[in-house]
Amino acid sequence: MDGLIDCSKGPTVHPTLYTVAYPSCAPQDMLAIDTWRAANDPTGHALVRPHFTLVFASNAVDEATYLAHVAAVAARTAPITFHCRYAMLGADAHSPRAHAYLVPDEGYAALSLLHDALYTGALADALRLDLPYTPHITVGTFESAPMARAWCAERNQAGVSVPGQVAALWVGQVVDGRFEHRGQFDLMG
Repeated sequence: MDGLIDCSKGPTVHPTLYTVAYPSCAPQDMLAIDTWRAANDPTGHALVRPHFTLVFASNAVDEATYLAHVAAVAARTAPITFHCRYAMLGADAHSPRAHAYLVPDEGYAALSLLHDALYTGALADALRLDLPYTPHITVGTFESAPMARAWCAERNQAGVSVPGQVAALWVGQVVDGRFEHRGQFDLMG
């Protein structure tokens, strides 16, 4: 086989993994978030519980490398206290659909820095520089941006106040319409 490359095995395909942080909040706040998601994002509600996504759909590295990287970042990161006080429109220029997000003012920088830390080392090349990161909990998916904007305006008029903490990172992948956990790493820094 001098000079020839064995192509019989094909390219290596890594699993598509995500890293999320589940918020710990007061029971009444979790109930409100869950109710909003069930009414306005039934697909997302069935897929995964309320969360901040920190690494989006990455198959850049093998699972063991991915898990080791997330574990290392978690080990040097302290738990993050946050307070969401704003419902924000999340529009997509490539789709008529839009989202409603709960966005923290307190904890915004810490969650963003955690996101940035996760996209170093093994995951550095997976960062999408064309998509700025805004830490958020998705609470609705709507058929149009005006519908999402109206929902957000109503929430903001009533007053949004969801304090909480994230204390662990969860790695998982979507399998048969559910988010299947592959690893959990406590924030220990």
